[in-house]
Amino acid sequence: MSHPTPNARLPWTAKPLSRAATLAIATVALVTYAGLPAAHADAPTTQRVGSVPTAPGDATKTADPADDTPVQLSVHLKSRNEAGANALAAAVSDRTSPQYHHFLQTGEFAQRFGADPATVAKVSQALTAQGLKPGALAADGLTIPVSTTVAQAKKSFDVDLAGYATPDGRTGFLNTAAPAVRSDVAGAITGVVGLNTLAQAHSSHVIGATGQAGTGLAHSAATAAAGAYPAMCGGAAAAFPGKTDGKDYFSPSALASAYGLNGMTDGGFGTTVAVFALEDYSDAGLSAFQSCFGTNASVQRVRVNTGYQAPPTNNGVGVETALDIDTVIGLAPRANVLVYQGPDASRATQADIQNTYRQIVSDNRAQVVTTSWGVCDQVMATSDLVAERDIFLQAALQGQTVVAASGDDGSSGCNYLKNAGAPASITNLLSTSDPASQPLVTGVGGTTLSSNGGTVSESVWNRNGGASGGGISRWAQTGGGYQAGFYGPGYNNQCQGAAGTVCRQVPDVAANADPSTGYVVSTGAGSWMIVGGTSGSAPLWAAIAAHQNNPGCTGRVGFLAPAFYYAAKHGIPALNDVTSGNNDIGIQGGLYAATSGYDMATGLGTPDADKVMKLVCNPNAGYDRTIEAVENGQLHEVYTDLTGWHDGVVPGVTGLSALSFTYNANGNRVIEAIENGELHEIYTDNTGWHDGVIPGLSGITAMSFSFSPSGDRVIEAIKGGELHEIYSASDGWHDGVIPGLSGITAMSFSYSPSGARVIEAIKGGELHEIYSASDGWHDGVIPGLSGITALSFNYNTSGVRVISAIKNNQLHEVYSASDGWHDGVIPGVTGNITSLSGKITPGGDRVIQAIEDGKLYEVHSADGNWFHAPVPVDNSNVTALSLALH
Repeated sequence: MSHPTPNARLPWTAKPLSRAATLAIATVALVTYAGLPAAHADAPTTQRVGSVPTAPGDATKTADPADDTPVQLSVHLKSRNEAGANALAAAVSDRTSPQYHHFLQTGEFAQRFGADPATVAKVSQALTAQGLKPGALAADGLTIPVSTTVAQAKKSFDVDLAGYATPDGRTGFLNTAAPAVRSDVAGAITGVVGLNTLAQAHSSHVIGATGQAGTGLAHSAATAAAGAYPAMCGGAAAAFPGKTDGKDYFSPSALASAYGLNGMTDGGFGTTVAVFALEDYSDAGLSAFQSCFGTNASVQRVRVNTGYQAPPTNNGVGVETALDIDTVIGLAPRANVLVYQGPDASRATQADIQNTYRQIVSDNRAQVVTTSWGVCDQVMATSDLVAERDIFLQAALQGQTVVAASGDDGSSGCNYLKNAGAPASITNLLSTSDPASQPLVTGVGGTTLSSNGGTVSESVWNRNGGASGGGISRWAQTGGGYQAGFYGPGYNNQCQGAAGTVCRQVPDVAANADPSTGYVVSTGAGSWMIVGGTSGSAPLWAAIAAHQNNPGCTGRVGFLAPAFYYAAKHGIPALNDVTSGNNDIGIQGGLYAATSGYDMATGLGTPDADKVMKLVCNPNAGYDRTIEAVENGQLHEVYTDLTGWHDGVVPGVTGLSALSFTYNANGNRVIEAIENGELHEIYTDNTGWHDGVIPGLSGITAMSFSFSPSGDRVIEAIKGGELHEIYSASDGWHDGVIPGLSGITAMSFSYSPSGARVIEAIKGGELHEIYSASDGWHDGVIPGLSGITALSFNYNTSGVRVISAIKNNQLHEVYSASDGWHDGVIPGVTGNITSLSGKITPGGDRVIQAIEDGKLYEVHSADGNWFHAPVPVDNSNVTALSLALH
């Protein structure tokens, strides 16, 4: 799992936490603080939970907030199964897992991983007893909202709320002690969010140029015909005299060419992108952009407790959101956009910020989420980071792709706080930006993009005091998680993670962010800008992910980052590596430099969009395994579903020696098996399992079973040393000898694409292919393939015969091609395999279940690589098996 380790810097503090607090937070445990007022004998004891902020370095103490000041709080609860949620999030994001892309539906997260109802009731009762009025449990099942006042919060949580003013004119308050709750519920609460109003989010954009549009703002149909991403209208281009598209700025069509989107024809159709915002935006500006570029995207506001919002201006309020929206609809013009608006950034608390993210995730209307607002993670309370992480955990489990700008202050992620009077001890820290640094968010850094005659090159964006955000976050991941084995130049254990953990590094990927090569944005009627910053690169990545209904895709693509690290490990090209420059803004001695491979300036690189989507739109996603296996003489069903692997006994079925299994057209399991020497058919229907003898068919020693194209059961079997074909028909079962085919010891059978029966068999120690044709049965030796003792055979989608086989005690793959048969060893499988059953996914990956040293193992291919691991169920003495995918 992942957990944040403390740097003990809540708003602008440089004081370390006590050792006791450090150890507790490092394991996401709760801290018990001494020094509470002595309890009365009849009063319940209390315990402090969460974190204690320290006063800002250059802030001025002011009057405490008035007692009647409204306060919106969120009491965050522990999951009933945190380990299970973390494991499932890893599995649905792991291309090698059977649970890959098996996402939860809306509402399932709360049902499975929310706090249990008894805990919720007990915590709510305790809060009520402390004088508060808790609201209804939020849709995530982990958050209890509390609307109260300063006076009541102080009394109920036994804290003072001290007022401060910062040099930039902001005022706010923070708690001087961790909140106290009743001891009998303290273990169920991770923290109380909203007691600190001084740590505010900021946007990550930089204005490069402004201009007023000329005439000709209407989109040209002739221009539209030139490509999927039309060029900018003449009126907008006139706003930037002397500047050239593809050099001084990049319009959507220029970005599409640079980043490989031109071959993606769906335009984001059917996908909804959520834009996180802490401000309003200009409808006139949006209308001007859509008119200029010929788009007609649906863009709607979703207000989340916004209250009063400042009106948008041409160069201030609304610029960030305009950049996000325009970038998304420029590169995914057929996508829908929902702008989730929290309160204005100037007054949004962490509770407000998290409520807005939580609404996006709980609604689950958007498949893709982009955010360009961030907070230096060094000034965030650990309990706030943990509460926020659970929001993004739910998003990952639901298959929502979340991308976040990594910030514009390079490796000094807190440097923006100098504008608020923060001391150098904070602004000069090596630091990263939240939520890009969250372990379940894909952090997006920035580059300077250059295109010369169709040749694209990029370097780390670092110009005029702005640079790609990146570095070492406060999060430590066990074993490194999906970043295992990747260490950017300059990496160290800055997060102070425990033994066996590795600090989360940021960013994961990057894209154009330099305002000198920035994005074209309309901020009002006639007002146009060239805007840069990682606020542009994040929605660019969101627009790419919106193409999840492009041909070959299967819907939601989920948490992106793990797929890119997987691709980098296995040499799969999907990103453009950026190898020059660094993101030090003159404070950190050159940290962090770009290099070949992963670095903390641009991550793994920038997108080649078509390759990116082919990587994350894996057509092999979502195939569960069902294995019918004989274990200790009994029939077991071993299978995967959304919750993992399972193993159960099929009751009353014993004495099996061989079996072959598939699903029928109704989705029921049908097993043909040798049970106590006789042929049985075992099957399921809506009333349960059934087992019946097929009469007169004893003496069978091996078999392979399939449904015919017309739906009849066809069994090729070895009976009395001869090959028999046994089949069902309207008048019952039939059994006939296939003449001249004795001496077969093992076989596997399938129908060819043309409907012929094809049997791959071991006969006389050699591999034979036996097949039916209009003139009867044919038998031929496949030369050079002796030594096979067991096999499993399938056709792939191209009509190629693929045989998984045990040959000379090694696992081999034998396949046909236009130039003949080929045979190769499947690497990395060294155990004693005695039996196997294989299938091929529609995407071409091979899945083999094998009995290895008496236990079940899975061997499967992905992207040209083989993986080998035990099936994670308790099993032993397995003697036979048959696999189906569904």
